[in-house]
Amino acid sequence: MNEPGEINVSGFMVEMRDGVRLKTHVWLPRGEGPWSVVFLRNPYVDGGEIHDPDLMKLVHNGYAVVCQECRGRGASEGEWEPFVNERSDGLDTLNWILGQPWQDGNIGLYGGSYLSFNQWVLADELPPEVKTLYISVLGTDQNGFIYMNGMFRHDIYTNWATSNAGVDWGGRDPAEVAAEAYRYRPQVEMDEKLLGKRLDWYRDFLANPGSGDPLWQEGLWEELHSIPSKVNVPVCMAAGWFDIALDAMFRSFAQLRPEIRERSRLVVGPWVHSLIPYGDLAFPNGEVEGPNGGTRAVLEWFDYTLKGKPYPDKLGVVHAYTIGSGQWTTWSEWPPRHETVSCFLNAEGGLDPTREKREWSISFPYDPADPVETAGGSGLLSVYGDSPYLPKAASVLQPEPGYRADVVTFLSEPLARNLSIAGRISVVLFVSSTAEDTAFTVKISEVHPSGEAYNIADGITSLAYRNGSSTAIAYEPGKIERIDIELWPIAWRLGSGSRIRLDVSSSNFPAYHVHPNLAGNWAEQGEIRTAVQTLYWGDRYEASVELPVVAKASNLVDS
Repeated sequence: MNEPGEINVSGFMVEMRDGVRLKTHVWLPRGEGPWSVVFLRNPYVDGGEIHDPDLMKLVHNGYAVVCQECRGRGASEGEWEPFVNERSDGLDTLNWILGQPWQDGNIGLYGGSYLSFNQWVLADELPPEVKTLYISVLGTDQNGFIYMNGMFRHDIYTNWATSNAGVDWGGRDPAEVAAEAYRYRPQVEMDEKLLGKRLDWYRDFLANPGSGDPLWQEGLWEELHSIPSKVNVPVCMAAGWFDIALDAMFRSFAQLRPEIRERSRLVVGPWVHSLIPYGDLAFPNGEVEGPNGGTRAVLEWFDYTLKGKPYPDKLGVVHAYTIGSGQWTTWSEWPPRHETVSCFLNAEGGLDPTREKREWSISFPYDPADPVETAGGSGLLSVYGDSPYLPKAASVLQPEPGYRADVVTFLSEPLARNLSIAGRISVVLFVSSTAEDTAFTVKISEVHPSGEAYNIADGITSLAYRNGSSTAIAYEPGKIERIDIELWPIAWRLGSGSRIRLDVSSSNFPAYHVHPNLAGNWAEQGEIRTAVQTLYWGDRYEASVELPVVAKASNLVDS
């Protein structure tokens, strides 16, 4: 990298098509231009000066950096309405950049999370001067980001709603406010009753749990979902195995057209939403800075796509960290070729390769007033700050089996050898409930020879949206139903002597909303009911954990 030097800093109020002016910061390298441009649009600003060391590194390495404060945020004019104006405002600002004498006709879009939404939403209408996107921790399937099989991710979007509502909490811990918001019933009234303002975008999310609901089938969210297939420039995507957008990012990468994907790249580290390692496990060689992520990786990508320099790594690949091995592997396709290995629920709490001939069942209570607390996982935004109100994210030490009557545990025998899995774990259950609708959760963990267990992946489904149904389907209380729960992607090496653990319950709070055990839209329910849940396995009920075991490395590029 070049040594830091003097830079030119300017601030502009750039006018949009409707006359609203947005505060736009421009940093130019010293010397004579023009320069390639890195452009980002940020809602997380306070209207003051922006001091971002990573942005300054880009400037010191010869890039003009343009950072705009989103409409209604910071010093920008207008009203803050999440998602609504980002497409038109982004395109208007690109046109403004193209009229500036300091740009050389090579522009890259940049920024993570909501800033990546601001990239995706433009990506099918980019001017030819935009040569690339650098996307971090966000995909384009908004329903799949907010819901899993009809179950709402409180810790992502109720958390985000409370922290971005523009309410002054008078020094109160924002995480405490969010924790109160999670429990509000009916949830659809939470915004006005607790926050003191109506959040129509949040209410829209609550009213449309199914992927087939109108909100996702038309307008902005339908267009966003289809955008990856319309992208015409290479994309570098940075994701984390414990990030809230992990699943959506894999799906968006797969949607890229083959000729674009072969020029693109997806990097997945042992990271959370802030792109850092987190949780209770150690991740040797999992650092962000370096070829796997961080500013160096960003500079290498922009040098390649905007300045025409050679790229030092493979393209058209998924470059992923394997948890448990401490190694990075570059895959030419995802999921890699694998053998599906079944571990059947067996006997009294076992997980075995052979299916039990005898039928078994076990019942447990589910009381929505006393939900199972979230202990780790990837669907969590709670990785910022330190608060007793925040659930622990990523892979964390799990409670002992039997710690609650409403968590049923199944445990395999110790593994005779290391077992590498790469892809999506699936869990097949046969269940019944006394409720007219309810939820079931699953969690897969590795139990080390020491007895300590650490979560690998988890999932959840309501009965109304079981088996990936896009619309609510009825359930008859007492009827046995098969439910297949596909978990998010993972690459993990289970160690010799470790055991595989499956926990089944009916709540995982506040990662997901507490199901009230009533039919109909959960957010409109003001009451709750208790239920008795029953699991079945053996003979007719082929309940199992399906593991994607990597047997051959025929699609391995390198490691």
